[in-house]
Amino acid sequence: MRELRRSVLSLICCAVLVGCADAGPNPTGSANRTPALTESPAAASPTGPISPTDATSPTDATSPTRAPATASARSGTPTHPSAAPTRSSAAPVIIIDPGHSGRSIRRTEPTTGLTDFDYPNAPEMHEVYEVSTCVADGLRDLGYRVIMTKKDADDTVGLAERARIANKAKADLAISVHNDHGQNPAFQAVYSQRGIRHGDRYRPMWRGSGSNRTVFDHPAVARASARYARVIARERGAVLAAEVDVAEENFSGRAGLEPGNLALVQLLAEVPWVYNEAGALTGGSTTRRMTRAAQTAYAEGLLQGVVSAVPGPDAGTEPASPRELRSCIDRQHKL
Repeated sequence: MRELRRSVLSLICCAVLVGCADAGPNPTGSANRTPALTESPAAASPTGPISPTDATSPTDATSPTRAPATASARSGTPTHPSAAPTRSSAAPVIIIDPGHSGRSIRRTEPTTGLTDFDYPNAPEMHEVYEVSTCVADGLRDLGYRVIMTKKDADDTVGLAERARIANKAKADLAISVHNDHGQNPAFQAVYSQRGIRHGDRYRPMWRGSGSNRTVFDHPAVARASARYARVIARERGAVLAAEVDVAEENFSGRAGLEPGNLALVQLLAEVPWVYNEAGALTGGSTTRRMTRAAQTAYAEGLLQGVVSAVPGPDAGTEPASPRELRSCIDRQHKL
């Protein structure tokens, strides 16, 4: 009888253990994260709910009489799945793209037929590389994963390659960093992949002419880019105690560039991309370097903007202070 009782008890224990094992936690400790972006019409924006006015996609505007090609259609790959990758890492991936190239580039981008054109532009390319490096250091200190599109100010990297780097990394956000020595410091601008509202709608974002006219066709990415652009503009403005405009580009009539209203690197990207400009005319000279104070303010605004737009894993930690950023800029000058 005692042996029978032991056998029954053993069977009951085994059943309980099996049941507990089935109801236990995920062995990995966490569920897979849902995509930061989705092309579903009911999707929420990565930084909050989409307002009724935001629900209009960049291609909702009246189409030209001839249907334009899209960047994704030319490549023969689906637009939306690649624009909304599933992420598994908790640390956001940020691409920082310092402007211009060590040598002149002019080649045909094969998927669109557009001209991939860039050129050396000193002192801008050195100034913005220094700013970008300090922003990257500040983000890494906060736990972000950061990829620079160039490893040195004088590197030669085409615009299509910069976009490819961001797409391959499935970046949460990419920012281009430029300045303009033909503009005084009052000029400060931010450009998104959605452009700005014209009346009650947004215009298509495009580049090229004739058979090469290519329209940006990632609506969810465009909406995210627009929201991030507003956040970055706000933070840059707070540092400068001045307004920073969210604007729309116009490349028509610019030597060596194809017409349109979107930077090529943004057109080819499948991730949210915010393009930044800052006036750098110093002492009335177009060749004199931007002041270190202006570089520091630029770096601070960008750092605060990225952190506010895409919160990182150390959300409670303060970003690098202006003094720390100035020390970083000073170190870059000594290299």
